[in-house]
Amino acid sequence: MRRFKCTVAYVGANYCGWQNQLTGNSVQEQIEQAIRDIAHQKINIIAAGRTDAGVSAWGQVFMFDSDMDLSARKWQGALNGALPKDIHIRRVEEVNELFHARYCVRRKRYDYVINLGEYNVFNRTQAYQCPIPLDTKKMEEGARYLVGRHDFSSFASNSWQEVPNQVRTIDSITFTWDDPVTLRISFVGKGFLRYMVRMMSATLIEVGRGRMTPQDVQAKLEARSKTLVRKNANPCGLTLMEVDYFEILAADDNILVREFLEEDPLPFAWRLEDLEARVRENRWPRAYAISTRHGGRLLGWLQMFRTRSGVRIDACLEDPADRAAFQARIPDLEAWLRAQGESAGKVQTFDSKTIKNRLSRAAKHA
Repeated sequence: MRRFKCTVAYVGANYCGWQNQLTGNSVQEQIEQAIRDIAHQKINIIAAGRTDAGVSAWGQVFMFDSDMDLSARKWQGALNGALPKDIHIRRVEEVNELFHARYCVRRKRYDYVINLGEYNVFNRTQAYQCPIPLDTKKMEEGARYLVGRHDFSSFASNSWQEVPNQVRTIDSITFTWDDPVTLRISFVGKGFLRYMVRMMSATLIEVGRGRMTPQDVQAKLEARSKTLVRKNANPCGLTLMEVDYFEILAADDNILVREFLEEDPLPFAWRLEDLEARVRENRWPRAYAISTRHGGRLLGWLQMFRTRSGVRIDACLEDPADRAAFQARIPDLEAWLRAQGESAGKVQTFDSKTIKNRLSRAAKHA
């Protein structure tokens, strides 16, 4: 069985959203029907997340498994030949079984686009037509209260029974102009609750119209109320632009070797931006996290160094009791290195006490 990762763009105007529903025409339904026509069997797809009715996407990601003898390129061509013209597969990549379209998400970017000029019939399905001038400086001031890690209960329609923990992290909210009358608000974060981006967009529009102050945004956020924010911005302005993934090098039911994530405590003076860049740009040395499979609790970390005899792996585990579980995954790491065109060298494992003693001795001799 082979796994394929697909990046799809679609115009949401004609669909009831991404997810299959008992009544209505969904994007997922269209794609699964296209796969069924090609494979002559039902194959379920799993996406990075849902989009609402009327919401579009440029970078939605889904995956599926198939044993058909088709390359990624042929799958892309066959799917695009079978899909309606407002759904287009931009990329198909064959990935290993450790990739998961939903659980390996590092962050997502949603853009909310507002047309502040004359009503534009050409972008009416991808931009909210706003005939009223907006004070974008005030909107930016209000948006700053939303950036960071907060309880977003006030800005989500999910009940507390459905989602008890409504704490999420917004990495950034930026305002740019596509042209003199088209405002783009970009929201970047790991995960979003139901209607969260549309509720934040609607609130910022109210600030821009002068119906709220920037400080009102903070008050609504801190209230953690399900009744204070009642408006959802029009779905036509919202587009899922990009889904960014972290890489998993090895895994079993108990342990993961993966890229570091924002919530991980970083050892030493490492910076997350540098660690991500080294992986993205294929630079050495690199560092990866060792964590539990479920819950993401950090068990330790490893560094990889390219040497003449192959890539050396130095692993540090906080608890020596986890060493056996990690060592069982060494063949997976060696296989991952071979897939990168690298040869595996020496593997060493240490506990944190040994590492701290070495650093202490090094400091004394410095």
